[in-house]
Amino acid sequence: MITELKLINFRNFESLKLENLDKHNFIIGENWKWKTNILEAISILWNNSITWLSLEELIKKWEDYFFIEYKTESGKKLSLSYEKEKKKKTYIINNNKTTKKKFIQASYSCVIFSPIVMNIMYLSPSLRRDLIDNILKSSFPEYDILLSNYKKILKSRNKLLKNIYENKSSKKELDFWNEKFIKTAEEIYKYRFKIVNFFSSSIKNSLEYFSWKIKKIEFLYKTKITQENIENDIRVYLEKNFERDLILWRTYIWPHIDDFEILIDWNPLTHFASRWETKSIIIWLKLIEWIFIEKMTNKKPILLIDDLLSELDETHKNLLLKKLEYYQSFISSIDINNKNDNIIKL
Repeated sequence: MITELKLINFRNFESLKLENLDKHNFIIGENWKWKTNILEAISILWNNSITWLSLEELIKKWEDYFFIEYKTESGKKLSLSYEKEKKKKTYIINNNKTTKKKFIQASYSCVIFSPIVMNIMYLSPSLRRDLIDNILKSSFPEYDILLSNYKKILKSRNKLLKNIYENKSSKKELDFWNEKFIKTAEEIYKYRFKIVNFFSSSIKNSLEYFSWKIKKIEFLYKTKITQENIENDIRVYLEKNFERDLILWRTYIWPHIDDFEILIDWNPLTHFASRWETKSIIIWLKLIEWIFIEKMTNKKPILLIDDLLSELDETHKNLLLKKLEYYQSFISSIDINNKNDNIIKL
């Protein structure tokens, strides 16, 4: 559990220090009071994001850097700074510089609830891919490095496709990048199927929240490969679709275009369920997410709930708040009725 949070030059805050943080912390104030910025600072420390802003955009206007630090109940201090000019992040544990991997391993993970998340099934597939990747980055620090390497390999392969199309390179040169692409994509899938299988086996527990009887609920990961033959499926598909990739200068298969869907009695959730029931399922997905992270890391994640309670009816609100009992949480809201929790007024 974290007990203190310090911000310097972060978004609108020139300097802010929050002390005596508790298990449940309600950040209250009108919409213009920048409650989300506090949650964003916490999420950035754990390699996640609520606002999806770039690091440069998180620096206070006219300043050159930001600094975030939190202290745990054991007294450990973890800090992150970002310098605009050098485009450099610095990770610090107890006033000593460290690597990103060691920093993330020492940190808590976080699970984000926000209005965007509650509508994720209606939005872009990229957001659903990001949801899966963020869970994996929170659970396995090495996944972030793997994903970064994959993007570099993908970019290099696409650049070479363009050069081959323009007769600046030979087709033979693609063999090197194909092998690196296949190997890295295969590793990504091994991680992704861990969360996909966990979601698939756990989501059935959400059936009780439907207003009518249904027979089946499924988490369907939409991809071109099978778990049993990942490497071979990728290789065959690359060879089969080479001409298309060459003409388009793009690799139009594999992890960067996958998606997922939730099926209710074999029909898409968004076509079959009401908004109320869709929210129930998404809340369940987030509950499954934090259970997965806790199992993989052996640490309870921090829960960040951004301006969401006001959008939920009493049933959904009570469902969520009941699950918070055993986890530290930071909840932004315009107001709160429960005066027994820690209140941070802006």
